[in-house]
Amino acid sequence: MNVGSGRLDARAIALAVLCMAVLGGSYTAGKIALHDLPPFGLLALRMAVSTAALGACAMLAGMSLVQPLRYVLAQTVIFALSQALLFVALGMTSAGRAAILFNMQPFFTLLLLPLFFAGDRLTPRRWLGTGVAFAGVAVVIAERGLGGGSLTGDLLALVAALGWTGNIILNKRMPGEFRPVAMVFWNCAGAVPLFALLTLVFEADAAWHFTVPAAASVFYLGVVAATLGFALVAWLTRSYSASRVNVFVFLSPVFGVLIGWVVLGESISLVQAMGAAAVAAGILIVSTES
Repeated sequence: MNVGSGRLDARAIALAVLCMAVLGGSYTAGKIALHDLPPFGLLALRMAVSTAALGACAMLAGMSLVQPLRYVLAQTVIFALSQALLFVALGMTSAGRAAILFNMQPFFTLLLLPLFFAGDRLTPRRWLGTGVAFAGVAVVIAERGLGGGSLTGDLLALVAALGWTGNIILNKRMPGEFRPVAMVFWNCAGAVPLFALLTLVFEADAAWHFTVPAAASVFYLGVVAATLGFALVAWLTRSYSASRVNVFVFLSPVFGVLIGWVVLGESISLVQAMGAAAVAAGILIVSTES
């Protein structure tokens, strides 16, 4: 079982930044799509499109989609519930609070990985870098406002973040040849019926408007984010130290702010820029550890 724990090379750093830029764009894509589609319905569409895209990629590459059944089932359940809880949380607390709490995932990963993998030891440098990066995220999100939160929504966002950590640990425990595209394919395929059921139960009377912006957003979320986001993150956390890779997760909301500024015209202040610099500093601290 390969559970890479070495220092990130230039390729891994570049791919991690690309992943976070793509996932950061998901915030804007989601906002656009939610103007015209209900949340669970959007998730059902997103996962269906992701399943088709990843299946096509596997077919063109001649890649087998066979994965150990018990890991597929465990990851699919955790993945689907994590996504569902996050979107429920977004309806109960502010977007800023949910973003901060969901991005607690690197902290959970930092704490839990050493219990499973000796190579991902907890070092003072990793604590420092993760803390600095998280402080940067808190500054960026707080500048945009944190009002309107509820305790229940906050707790759901934290549980969703724990689910994300669970998937990372399962990725690294996968025996034999691990194929990230295949695993994410099954995660998305298994999530489709769950979200379809949720939209039928809770969104039966919701309006669906298949506008061009909504279709473009579903394509981005279902194809781009799935192939260059989820699958690539799974490969990176499998091939390198997950503690080091996960610090880059703090870049995702920073990219979200930048992309929101470009696409939606949202403002960026000096405080937000300072937060982004703190994120970069935290990543540098962890990624350059010997």
